[in-house]
Amino acid sequence: MKKILISKSEYGYSTALTKDGKLLELLEDGNEESLAGNIYLGIVRKVTGGFIFLDIGHDRQAFLDTKDGRERRLFPPGRPPAKPGDIFTVQVLKDAVGNKGPNVTSSISYTGRYIMLYESLEADRVNSSKKIQDFKEAQRLKGSVRQMLSDGFSVIIRSAAEGKDEATLKAEIDVLMARWSTNLNWKHKTAPATLWSQSTIVKTLMEVVREDVDEIVIDHIGTFNRIKEEFLPVFPDFADKITIHQKEEPIFLSHFVKSQIDKIYDKRVWLKCGGFIVIEQTEACVVIDVNTGKFQSKGGEAAKLQLNMEAAKEIAYQLRLRNLSGIVIVDFLRMQSKADMHSLLKDFELELHKDRIPALLVGMTTLGLVEITRKRVRKPLERRNGINGRG
Repeated sequence: MKKILISKSEYGYSTALTKDGKLLELLEDGNEESLAGNIYLGIVRKVTGGFIFLDIGHDRQAFLDTKDGRERRLFPPGRPPAKPGDIFTVQVLKDAVGNKGPNVTSSISYTGRYIMLYESLEADRVNSSKKIQDFKEAQRLKGSVRQMLSDGFSVIIRSAAEGKDEATLKAEIDVLMARWSTNLNWKHKTAPATLWSQSTIVKTLMEVVREDVDEIVIDHIGTFNRIKEEFLPVFPDFADKITIHQKEEPIFLSHFVKSQIDKIYDKRVWLKCGGFIVIEQTEACVVIDVNTGKFQSKGGEAAKLQLNMEAAKEIAYQLRLRNLSGIVIVDFLRMQSKADMHSLLKDFELELHKDRIPALLVGMTTLGLVEITRKRVRKPLERRNGINGRG
């Protein structure tokens, strides 16, 4: 049984994804709301070096890079990009980082459960996720969706649409088109203004929710109401799956994940066979070392393969659990057999593919180390009092 547990504290939110009581993923959000995905009516304040700086109503000005491929429709080569006082509708791509303000684009899109809808003048207006590997299914989906689109719009069909019927897809496109019509009717608004926004916790929930989730449990009534308001229009079949945690015992303790959360920050992780892995996070990369520990390795090469196989499965799990990303170097136990090494890498790759965040097994270095890259989507978890330390 899969559950999503959402805990609200004075420090922000903790969202835990569990399966049969096992913690699969933990995502944290502070109290500061993310602007990513929000749509604003911005007013140009400065133009310099191909960058347009806009006031979108927040402390720091947003910036738009006119050299980016997304902006070619609005800013073709040779045309002056903008001047102070111009008004643009923009969507935030990335939140502010350090001294940089939010990164925005003039290419507006709305993402639903099965469809991402955006404006486009391209001839082929329908694309599908690469995760849909069945060619016939991809063609079926494209054919169905192409007939539903209005002129001037394109879509990307998400992997969750695989196997869905036309009525389901049409219902979502209608929801997204209605949102488009409502939220972009901004003529009566004065810049800077917010045209459409979504709360951070709903964005996080949409990151992790899948159809096989059986229950979403929330320990805060305000968060519960917000999720019902913003999440259910796109996920109406989850109406009966969202519940309030009513026990006095804290939600993570009640659902037996508190002790698992506490162990996330341990460098040493023991394996069932008696071996262990050591996880070291540095500025440049993540280094993981596989050790025999209490493992009885009398079986020679076969025993080494057994331990390495178990370690590979645990490493793939820990990468997802701790949200470790960038370059990852793994030092497995040395094995003499090339066939055993090939078998290990093949199984390791299959485990990595279970991750919703792209993780690529690059191969072995000349020193016999295994190199992985995992896409950076969020910051890795950090031990601190408050969110993840909450009962």
